Amino acid sequence: MTMKLLNNPWFAASTSSAIAAAVAIGVSMSLDKGTPSEALPEAIAAHMAAEEESKFAARQKEITAEWANAASPNEPGKRFYGSMQAEFTLVEYSDLECGFCKRFHSTPKSLVDQSGGRINWEWQHYPLAFHNPAAEKAAHAAECIAEQSGNQAFWAFTGQWFERSAMNGQGYGDIEQLARELGAKPEEFRDCMASGKYKDLIQKQIDRGTALGVTGTPGTVVVDNTTGRQVLVKGAQPPQALLQAMSQLIEQRNAPAMSPIQDEQGDG
Repeated sequence: MTMKLLNNPWFAASTSSAIAAAVAIGVSMSLDKGTPSEALPEAIAAHMAAEEESKFAARQKEITAEWANAASPNEPGKRFYGSMQAEFTLVEYSDLECGFCKRFHSTPKSLVDQSGGRINWEWQHYPLAFHNPAAEKAAHAAECIAEQSGNQAFWAFTGQWFERSAMNGQGYGDIEQLARELGAKPEEFRDCMASGKYKDLIQKQIDRGTALGVTGTPGTVVVDNTTGRQVLVKGAQPPQALLQAMSQLIEQRNAPAMSPIQDEQGDG
């Protein structure tokens, strides 16, 4: 882990100055105690540990800032971005190793951010078999990070994963580093990953998506929360396709009851 930190640009940039400061502090403390040779290594280690924690805290703040609209509830299986009182929900079934999902990722976020609370976005895991084990591992990591750092960190993880992964099942090699940047404690994160505790949750979301007609990713179920009616929009569609689905649902509010979910044409 130490070598990975030293090779990380944002962390390594200030290492020299931190060591210099630690040496100065250590010498001062040691001279006061009259035992410089014994106190100096401990002083340097303590200062470096504090400096490292400060860097990670700053990094966490930086990369979670753009996900400030993440909903407050932090519950596995209920990952919402936007107001919990929204009129419409975009339920996206997504695969963190899917190139189309990466391309689509900014679309629901933009709609939510510009909706004034009328739209929210719900994430459902749908790792595709041919992208495993990387896709399933990423989905599990997202939940393990949220367990420690909250829902905002969950959403920040999705964005960071899409930026860093080689995609299409190739994954990202330094997953623990990313978890640390998002506030997760390394040992607890490793234990969570080893436990496989979210495997059943992920499979249930896959099964639910399949039952709704999802056959690939991304698949977005647009839900009218005032009526419960839904429209499935398949693929990495532009914002207009999702807005059209919402308009369709509004038109149906006074219409006779129909099938709870309808299929909107679209290709990924």
